[in-house]
Amino acid sequence: MSQPLPNQIQLRRDRPVCRRMLLLLSVLLAGFSVVTWRLAVIQIKESPRLATLAAKKYQRHIVLPAHRGAIKDLSGEYLAHDEDVRELYTDRTHLREVITVRHHLAAVRGVKALELREKLGEADTIAAYHEHVAKVLAGILPMPEQEIREQISSDKPEIVLAKKVDEETAKKWEILFKAEHIFGIHMRPTVARCFPAKDRLSLVLGDTDTSNKGRWGVERMMEAKLTGVPGEQLIERDKSGHELPSYRGQVTEPQNGSDVYLTIDMQLQDNVEAICERAWKANKARRAVIVVTEPTTGTVLAMAARPHLDVSNPDVSTWTNHVIADPYEPGSIFKVVTLAAGLDNRKISPGEMIDCGNMYYEDPVRKIKLSDDEPLGMQTVKGVLVHSSNIGMYKISKRVGQDMMLDYATRFGFGASTGIGLVGERAGYLNTGKWSNTTYSRMPIGYEVNVTPLQMCMAYGAIANGGVLMKPRLIDRTVKPNGETEVVPPQPVWQACTAKTASTLRDFLEGVVVEGTGKRAAMAEVRVGGKTGTTRRYDPEKKRYIDGSYLTSFVGMAPIDNPRLVCLVMLDDPKAESSAMVRGGRIAAPIFAEVVRETLDHLAIRNERPMKVAVKGGAQ
Repeated sequence: MSQPLPNQIQLRRDRPVCRRMLLLLSVLLAGFSVVTWRLAVIQIKESPRLATLAAKKYQRHIVLPAHRGAIKDLSGEYLAHDEDVRELYTDRTHLREVITVRHHLAAVRGVKALELREKLGEADTIAAYHEHVAKVLAGILPMPEQEIREQISSDKPEIVLAKKVDEETAKKWEILFKAEHIFGIHMRPTVARCFPAKDRLSLVLGDTDTSNKGRWGVERMMEAKLTGVPGEQLIERDKSGHELPSYRGQVTEPQNGSDVYLTIDMQLQDNVEAICERAWKANKARRAVIVVTEPTTGTVLAMAARPHLDVSNPDVSTWTNHVIADPYEPGSIFKVVTLAAGLDNRKISPGEMIDCGNMYYEDPVRKIKLSDDEPLGMQTVKGVLVHSSNIGMYKISKRVGQDMMLDYATRFGFGASTGIGLVGERAGYLNTGKWSNTTYSRMPIGYEVNVTPLQMCMAYGAIANGGVLMKPRLIDRTVKPNGETEVVPPQPVWQACTAKTASTLRDFLEGVVVEGTGKRAAMAEVRVGGKTGTTRRYDPEKKRYIDGSYLTSFVGMAPIDNPRLVCLVMLDDPKAESSAMVRGGRIAAPIFAEVVRETLDHLAIRNERPMKVAVKGGAQ
């Protein structure tokens, strides 16, 4: 039986209900539409941005460190190199991921995560886990537990807890972390600078800072060549801190820096260091310096100084490389500059006689007083140098004059840095202003002028090689990781004096050793030439010369007919039985002979690569 149709009364009664149903339906449809639109926006428009935010939370940009190039001696012995190590660092994101933290803490305490959740709130859970991590790390790190806890709880994205962790130690730590349920503390590869040479040549090699950049020495000088280009890789970790291999990004391999080879051979360097050490201690000197160079190329073969390094003081500003950074008044070894100026400009001739008087002399015009160690009377120009007459040298300098003296002092490299490239090199002092009467008499004999040992070596190198001042050459070559080699060629600066004058001066210098003040530098097996120097020691604090305190020097070359080396020996304030015994000829000359003997023996057996000097220019 069919149902009767609703009458109008029923329809009017049901109409409000229908309207409410329609309204509800409309609201539901509108709500679903908004949700659908929002989901569409999130999935299509906002998807890249949200994915990036999610990736930032768990993704890490890993720097693949490039090896800094090694520094080696001429024969390839490692003096400084990078070593693969690890560093331990914190990951703030994972250390504060409460769900994962709770599971690890529950495992540590031997309870279920749900049970732990009922007992501890989120903040207490994280604090308790950080305390556990700090306690474990305090057992392996040289830091107190409280300090480690502060580092772990820091708001910084990451903090490095340990550097220079060797591979074996890193593996042991990783096993420990797994056993103790440590996460959010990770190991990553890095490099550490190692110096197998230790304190050998340390003031030349220099050091690197915390970012492995050169601070001084060769490390800084060759920064552009030594520095490599780091690689990179993106990795992503899950909430538990485990890497997700499927999300590992493309790897850009690092490019290592070039190796740098010094001109110094450590076998010779060690011998020279030993001689320098003995001389410094035996003579109880304030400092001792020995420099050996190759005159034709300007190559530095060895350089040693004492005191050379205070390992107890990390402040590098207190470490002085006395070879380049500690100028001094050279004394009589500077006299060759006066003679070069006079000979080049024909103010004197080699055989000309000079009246050196009877030990004492006073200039009647300038009222200058000078003295010699003995009465020398009439001497040839050669004899003035051979017997180191201050009186004779002053009379020669009067012919040369101020302008010419300054010109030749500059030509021989004084008053300017040598250009070796090491940080801290000083130019010394050359009075280019108005001279006093004392300057006229003192500068020609090596006072009122300051030079470095390296400057003096390069000046004598010019006399040895035919008159060409060379730039000191400390770097022999650089070698890229692919084996490509770039040799650093010798660099002439200019012609300091004529080749004829240089030859004449070499003859004079041999005379100093054969018959003059440098007899203790003589060697039976080889002809040598050189000059002694004894200077009164000036105290800059007291602003006066100290009685009985001297700087003694000897600088020379061998073999004299074809010099292969130039060597300088300087001792500051050496002690002897009497002040009369403190002379360059007595103290420095024998040390010179010992160094020359060692060096010539070494050069005879060394397999040298042939080198050519660049074209000489500017001959006068």
